[in-house]
Amino acid sequence: MIKICGLTNLEDARFAAEQGADCLGFIFVPSSPRYVEPETVRKIVSGLPSGVKKVGVFRNAENREIRSIMDLCGLDVVQLHGSETVEDANVLSLEYEVWKAIPFTSSAVFAESQKFSRYMQLADSDKQGNDCNWSLAQLISRRRPILLAGGICLENAAHAVETVCPQGLDICSGVEIRPGVKDHRKISEIINRICRADRIQEEIHEKHAL
Repeated sequence: MIKICGLTNLEDARFAAEQGADCLGFIFVPSSPRYVEPETVRKIVSGLPSGVKKVGVFRNAENREIRSIMDLCGLDVVQLHGSETVEDANVLSLEYEVWKAIPFTSSAVFAESQKFSRYMQLADSDKQGNDCNWSLAQLISRRRPILLAGGICLENAAHAVETVCPQGLDICSGVEIRPGVKDHRKISEIINRICRADRIQEEIHEKHAL
């Protein structure tokens, strides 16, 4: 699974979908430089193919606000990116698919990941700027599906697939010209590299299964 996040315009979103992105992310956190107005996202989504998942990214928003934006924009997935509780996720999951971003930076991640075990998890960096620990992500990816996030770029995307074996990659700043504006060449190239790495891993697994 490939998710391109931090999209703010139809041109970038449509290009990412055409290149093979499975999921497109829109950030509804006002303090983010990639924040996009819900009405803008509604217009973007109306111009996208139905087969791609549209993800709304929220941080510590009220459930009522999340529902309002999700329904206005026609989004498929709620991505919780703050200190939301399992109870918050459970309530939202009655209406939407829910993903939870978790800092994979210390051994504390094992307990946090277990709490949200029924949800897709994004292995991310933390608020202090500590990078996602790929060794921890690798261990947890053996137990449950995760999306690897935080600093995925052209230089490390294939290695991430080979090392961590995640369910997918969440890519944001690694394919940008500036926050909220994507570099189409980088999008195309990173998707190609990820797909090649996926094929190699599939071939390896098939050989081991013989």
